[in-house]
This record gives sequence, C-alpha cells and structure tokens, in this order.
Amino acid sequence: MATINYNQSIFLQEALQVFVSTLLPLNAFSRSFSGAAAQKGSAIIVPRVDALTSTTFQYATNSGRPYEAGGGTINSITVNLDRHRIVTADVTDIQAANQTPAIMINFARQQAKSLAKMVLQDLFANFTTINYGLPVISAVIAQISLAALRTGRTTVINRDVSPESVILNADAFASLLSDANMTQAFQYGGSEAVREARIPRVLGMDALETVVLPSNAISLVGMIVHPDALAVAVRSLQPQRPEAYDRFEILTDDESGISMGYREHFEPASGRLYSSMECLFGAAVGLSLGAGLIMRTN
Repeated sequence: MATINYNQSIFLQEALQVFVSTLLPLNAFSRSFSGAAAQKGSAIIVPRVDALTSTTFQYATNSGRPYEAGGGTINSITVNLDRHRIVTADVTDIQAANQTPAIMINFARQQAKSLAKMVLQDLFANFTTINYGLPVISAVIAQISLAALRTGRTTVINRDVSPESVILNADAFASLLSDANMTQAFQYGGSEAVREARIPRVLGMDALETVVLPSNAISLVGMIVHPDALAVAVRSLQPQRPEAYDRFEILTDDESGISMGYREHFEPASGRLYSSMECLFGAAVGLSLGAGLIMRTN
C-alpha cells in the first residue's frame, strides 16, 4: 500500500482549518447547524422561536389566570439535505516520493478551500427576492458607500430585526473602501481600511468580503444580515463499507459544528492514491425579514 510521508492528522487538521475559515461568512447569516448528524433521513428539522408579545398585568381580577397565559410559538423549519459537494484529488507514487510534507499540506488546503467555496455558493444562492423581499439598497457600484449602508441598515431595523453583519462581494467592498469615511483614520477611528484593505466593523455590524457571491439574477452584490436569516444543516456522510477505504474520517470544528468528510483509497493498477473531501448539507429560509439584499444597478 502506498503511503505519503507526512503526518495525516496534521494534514487533515490543516484542511479543516482552511475549510472553516473559508466558510467564515456563513456565521453571519446562520447559526443553526445540524446537531443530528447521526440520524438517518433526507431532512433535518430545525426549531425556530417566533417573537413574543407583552401584555398588561390585570390587577383588578385574577380570574384570567395571567401567570398561566400561553404565549410564543416554536415553529419547525425543514432543511432538506439535498446538496452533496465533493472535491477529489490524486497523488501518484512519484509525486509522493518527490514532494515534501509542506507541499502536500498546501495541496490539502487548496482542496478544502475549493470545497468550502462550492458550499458557500450553494448557500448564497438562497438570497433571492422571493425569499427575502426587494433589495434594501439598489445603486450603481460606485455608490455603495457608508451612506447607502446606513439607509439599508435602517430599512432592516424597521423590520424589527437587528442586523449583525454586512457581506459584500469584491466590487462592493472596494467601493466601500474608497469612501472617505473609511479611508480617513480620524473619521473611521482606525487605519485598517488603507493599511490592510479591511473593515472590521461598520455601523455596528461586522463587515465581511467574499469572492463567491452569485448574482442570483438580480445583480446581487451583498446583504445586510441577521444570523438567523438562513437555517443550515450539515450531516456527516458515512460510507456503507468504511473498511473498503484506507482511511475515512469525519472532521468537525468544535466551535461551529461544521463538518466535512475525508475518504482515501489506493488504486494499485494506476499507482495512485485518491483522496476526497466532501460535505453533505442543506439550507432553508429562517428569518425571512432577516436579510436586506444589496443590488447593483449598473
């Protein structure tokens, strides 16, 4: 059996770190990841607690049993596990003999990054006007500025939703970076925008940049989001015959609960070691008012 000269535990942990870090924008619009990884079935039920309302306590009479009044609803969101993304790679005996462990770890990082990008693209595809209503910002790309974000945030706030993040594609993020309110340290309160092309926080929201945001037929370039906007479920996919693989492992991030699978087997006829990184997942609209779409008009 062919072996690669590196510690595979380190190899896979490096891959998991890249997978999770690339999926960082996911935490902005979803905080519901499947805890039912071992259950069978094509769907997972995710609970959602709807908003509660307050009433006035009736001191005159207690005949209505005010402390025993019902209130609040726990609704269920069905998340279909209908997405199975996989990135495969192969290593020949010659490649394994000639490459250093550091090169092979970089190879795994790229594999994990590619998988995470595909997962994000599928999840971002849910941000449409059908699911979240008309855009809160519609402007030419050069006008996506601090003032535009302030207007869009206000629209979301008026829905009785408190957005915690703004996600922008590279063009929209570049436009925001060019805003004098961002580039002038005395205005923004720091020099990150100019020195590092980074905007940690803006208008009380985390600012995140992504390069995999699809246009979704509306020229989507970003969204102002609450973390309950989308319910996402990820399940660890178990092979029917794990013994048929040289290595099979489920890698789970302890903090977020996001997981990915890794399979590896050697093909003697071709002298190749095949590795696959995969993710089985699904998504459904959570808080329909929890995302304000940002659209470019040029």
